[in-house]
Amino acid sequence: MTTSAAPGTWLAFDYGGWRVGVAVGEQMLGSARPLTTLHHRNAHQIQWDVIGRLLDEWRPVGLVLGWPVMDSGETYPVAEFIRRFGRRLEGRFNLPVRYVDERLSSENAQMLLTARLGKNKVKKSPGMIDAQAAAIILETFFSQSSVQSSENPGESFGESPTAP
Repeated sequence: MTTSAAPGTWLAFDYGGWRVGVAVGEQMLGSARPLTTLHHRNAHQIQWDVIGRLLDEWRPVGLVLGWPVMDSGETYPVAEFIRRFGRRLEGRFNLPVRYVDERLSSENAQMLLTARLGKNKVKKSPGMIDAQAAAIILETFFSQSSVQSSENPGESFGESPTAP
């Protein structure tokens, strides 16, 4: 099922096993900027209190998650964790969650930050890459005319997802 982006502020997340990059953007402008990077307390313990404060501060109309697609069209193993994170976001905060192909977002974020800040600074603060990748994911979402809803993440990427 696909839907269009509602006007307003959106937050995006670049989910990883140990860190989650967060970005904010405005649909009308089609642009996003990095906000922060959350560090998990362990591999799967999300900082829900921090996410709640970010949602209170920015009051988004929806949330976007990067969907990990390989060039072959298959998803990376982390996809199931991202699907779970998306369901938990939607359930906890009662906001629509959308998924967008995140291919090359981290690589593009690293190149952008390295060009701007230098290799040494980026290497010392890898969390910057995650937040910048979330901004790239959100701008990708804004640039698309329709996006993947949380009902069946991966459907438009050629996979048959299990029911959420």
